[in-house]
Formats: sequence, structure tokens, C-alpha cells
Amino acid sequence: MATIKLDIFRFDEATDTIPHRDVVAVDLPETTTVLDALEYAKSEIDGSISFRRSCRSAICGSCSMNIAGTTGLACKTACNTVMDEDGVVKVDPMPNFQPMKDLVVHMDPFWDKYSRLKPYLQPADRDEEHPTERRVSPEDMKKLVDVANCVMCATCYALCPVVSVDPAFAGPAAIAYAYRFIEDVRDDHRKERIAQISEDYLWLCAHCYACSYCPKHVDPNDRIIDVKRAAISDRVMMDERGPRHALVVSRTIKHSGMLEETEVIQGTVGRFNVRGLLKVAPLGMRMAMRGKLPPLFMKPIPKVDEVRQIFETLEVPVS
Repeated sequence: MATIKLDIFRFDEATDTIPHRDVVAVDLPETTTVLDALEYAKSEIDGSISFRRSCRSAICGSCSMNIAGTTGLACKTACNTVMDEDGVVKVDPMPNFQPMKDLVVHMDPFWDKYSRLKPYLQPADRDEEHPTERRVSPEDMKKLVDVANCVMCATCYALCPVVSVDPAFAGPAAIAYAYRFIEDVRDDHRKERIAQISEDYLWLCAHCYACSYCPKHVDPNDRIIDVKRAAISDRVMMDERGPRHALVVSRTIKHSGMLEETEVIQGTVGRFNVRGLLKVAPLGMRMAMRGKLPPLFMKPIPKVDEVRQIFETLEVPVS
């Protein structure tokens, strides 16, 4: 047995104007999960402590919270892996959400973005018009298995720095789930789904890999890349800056083995977009004054053929 000190964020939007913290000590084995420790504290010490939970088996995704600075599922996080040297386990609500009461947050923005992608199959015909069940080959199903493991815990959404600066961004979970339907051979709305998730700022993703920390190993970042590839291969919304930027970056690196920044700026903004180019002109002037203007023409690096071979091997689209 050990004394585990739960340092809990406390706030009730109905009565409080600012949050405070309570430290609740519980005598439990160090291997006790954070969720079980919270359950004990609530039932035996302070019944007002509020948090979400259900299955206790990492299936429902309800108990996602920030534990010792990292967001994850409390039901699969052992106290001895997150407590400090004084036996303190700091517990906070998920970031990127508005606290409602203690560790409970308003999930509406997350669910609204999820609902916008219409998370259900939309086949070409109605079930009653289909003579047999819609069968899927093992090869086609393999692409969907990992995403199907998502429990909508919102851990990736809470960890996403893009969401923190631009709440309009769909977030990793919504984009990953969009991939699940985009690649489902039974669905008949592939282009519409790609267009919808593109409108929800798919291309804002900075690929920082923060969402790779997923309790269910869905790895949304890879699925975001797959959705971007699908958008380019299907030529969906190609006039947007996001696809243009991705393609010009790939093209310049394949050409010279390096990022040709001058070419990237023109290709992203648009070569004939006079208004857009004028907006970035002051930045170019400041760079020139400080001697940081990139060369207008980049010479291919030695062994650039090896770089090109990588592109060809991975079948990276460049045009």
C-alpha cells in the first residue's frame, strides 16, 4: 500500500469564476489506475469530485483526461507511472476543451466536427435494393481495421496544437474517421467526403505528430496523410493553397533534393495571383534586407538521383 496524493483541478461553471485545486490522499497500491484512485476518492472522501467514466477497460473512451501533463485514458494509466517523487498525481481536464465541472469538459466542438463528416456508410443503393450483403475483401478491410479501433476519446484532439490556435480545424480524430469512410469500398460519397473534410481545414495539419500518442494506436497522423493523398489523387479542391503547397514542396525536393523556398512561395500563393503575391512581398523584402533571401535557382545536390528514387519508390505525387 502507498499514499497516493491526487492533485485535482476543481471548477464548477455553475458557481465558480476561477478554478482551484484540491489534494486528496488515498491509501492504495501504487499500481492502482488513476481512474480507480479517483473512484475511491469520490466514494470514500469527497463525493463532489466529477469525472467521466464507464467501461474501465479502455473501450468507451470516456475517462480521457490530462494526467501529469499528458492526455490519456485514466483507466489504463497506473499511478506509479505518473506520480512524482512525493507521490503526487496531478490530474486536469483535457486541454483544448472548456471545463464544465472538475475533469468533465464540454465535448460539443469535438462531436460537431465528427458529425459534419457524416460518419455512416452512404452506399449507391438502398439496403432493400441490394440483393446480397455488401461484402468486403480482406485486403480492403485491412485498411480500415486500425481506424475502426478509435474509441473517440478525444485524446488526439486535446493534444493537437493546431486546434489550440485555430478551433475551426477538424482535428485528428475527425480526419482519421473520414479516412475510414473514404476508403470503404461500400461507400459512394468518396469525393463529397474529401471535399467536406478539406473544407474543415484538413490542410492546416502541421504534421507535428502530437496525435501519434493514441491510447488505441490508431495513429491519426498517418491517416491524415492518407486523406491528403486521396484529395490529390482524386483532384478534389486542387485550387486551394493546401494541395498546391504540398505538391510544390514535393516537386522542388524531387527536382533539386532541397526545398526551393522561392518556388514554394509562388506555387502556394499562385504565380498569377498578383494580390496574394503582393501580400507576401513585405516578408520577402525583410528577408532580403537581412540577407536571408533564398537563391532564385537551386542547383541539384550531389546524388539527387537517390532522392528521386525515394519519390518513385513511395509513389509520391508531385504534379
